[in-house]
Amino acid sequence: MTRNFAGWSLMIVTAIFALATTAQAQHKCGVTVADGQKIKEQMFQNRNEMRDFVRDRSAVTYVPVRFHLVAKSDGTGRASERAGLQALCLLNEHYADQDIQFYLKEFKYVNSTSIYSSPMSFSGSNAIANQMIYNAMNIFLVNEMDEEGVLGYYQPEAGPQGNDWIVALENYAGEKLVLTHEVGHFFSLNHTFYGWEESGGWDPAIHGNPVGPSSPAGWPSELVNGTNCNTPNPNNCGGDCICDTPADYMFPNNSCGYTQNAKDPNGQLLTPDYQNFMNYVYGCSDYHFSDGQKEEISNSLFSSSRNYIRPNYTPNLATVSGAPTIINPQQSETIDTYNAVPLEWTALPGADKYLIELSTAGQQTKRYVVSSNSVVLTDLLPSKSYLWKVLGYNEYSTCGTFSGQKIFKTGDQLSDTADTPGLENWNINPNPVKIGSPFYINVNTTVGIEAEISIFGITGQLVKQVSQELAPGESNLEIETGDLTAGFYLVNLSTESGSKTLRLSIVE
Repeated sequence: MTRNFAGWSLMIVTAIFALATTAQAQHKCGVTVADGQKIKEQMFQNRNEMRDFVRDRSAVTYVPVRFHLVAKSDGTGRASERAGLQALCLLNEHYADQDIQFYLKEFKYVNSTSIYSSPMSFSGSNAIANQMIYNAMNIFLVNEMDEEGVLGYYQPEAGPQGNDWIVALENYAGEKLVLTHEVGHFFSLNHTFYGWEESGGWDPAIHGNPVGPSSPAGWPSELVNGTNCNTPNPNNCGGDCICDTPADYMFPNNSCGYTQNAKDPNGQLLTPDYQNFMNYVYGCSDYHFSDGQKEEISNSLFSSSRNYIRPNYTPNLATVSGAPTIINPQQSETIDTYNAVPLEWTALPGADKYLIELSTAGQQTKRYVVSSNSVVLTDLLPSKSYLWKVLGYNEYSTCGTFSGQKIFKTGDQLSDTADTPGLENWNINPNPVKIGSPFYINVNTTVGIEAEISIFGITGQLVKQVSQELAPGESNLEIETGDLTAGFYLVNLSTESGSKTLRLSIVE
């Protein structure tokens, strides 16, 4: 039973992020000169290993990506699935001409304040290392960085024996430059201005004009004529050691056009490429990789250190286009209950996953990922107005758009065991339960019934499900927690006639 309502209002708060002029002009990456040295050594190792390798240029290589969506330890502030989907869409656009495409291996939900707000710290890095699974490219989406202005970074070294992860700010993961740049580092590319990262950029009063023979980091200053761009020894080459990327000494600028008059040690004027993905200039209309960079990306992808991201798997390539249409609840509809709210929308051809977002005044946005075009939500609040929308995607096609938004209101009635014939009562113990230990569901029934027990994360994702035939009388069901992390969960027991949900806490 439903009823229409009117006369209420929903406040929608929009956060507007103002960027400083320098932040608009430049993308700051957290890869240090020391990290860059490891990346350079890896690039030379790849060159030697792949010297005689002939790539099949008619075949696309599909690379799995795992997005770690990081929240604080209490589960709040989690990075959004939408940020990962947008980032994947952009990566596929930028790497398409290299016959490299990325697909979603999984979203992994991580609760760690250390990673959330300080991923570059000792504790943050250790926490990240403990989350790593080496069967996909691992990208951590976080809320804060240790250093102001840093939007992302890659942590070398390559391969399962190294660190080999990427971290990016959630708000910038879908920007044109950020993740494509960091994935370039993952594939052994350095900054085009390597050696100048920690100098603040070329300043004639400090570095001279012409510049000296060495960069501020002590590596050779790259020459315009290209005579020191590629040497057998990685310690003797200038800049990024790739000859078709012009010499660059990191020039702070407020526009995409180069206006400096810097000269190399030979007195030749520089003409840096501001639109290269591995530069810092942020806000150009277009970006690209050079042919030399593409060759190094290929060397990295097919090297032995990258075996773990080449599973020889072709994802679902169906294109998901358009947006779903919401069917129920209708605009301004009130649902009598609040712990069993059905949502339904039109299915999209090619989509096998749907992302639902609900927002309400004064509360965090709730998000759910489901595999069908309907879901029953069991964790909403009573007498609350919710604005909701839904987006369809599959593991490869992630560029879709959200449906139009609609508003519904929950009632104050609780769907309880009173509505479930045969089910007298049930409870969970112990609660809270220690991680790794089982908990027990005690159920008392008057007749034999078939029950389905579903465990949902606090963001709505289904994490465990079992079915059980219950005989008349008291049943005691043991549920293992070994594969669940610490946090809050919703345990839903449903039968053919109704359902009830209880809250479970798993602690370390």
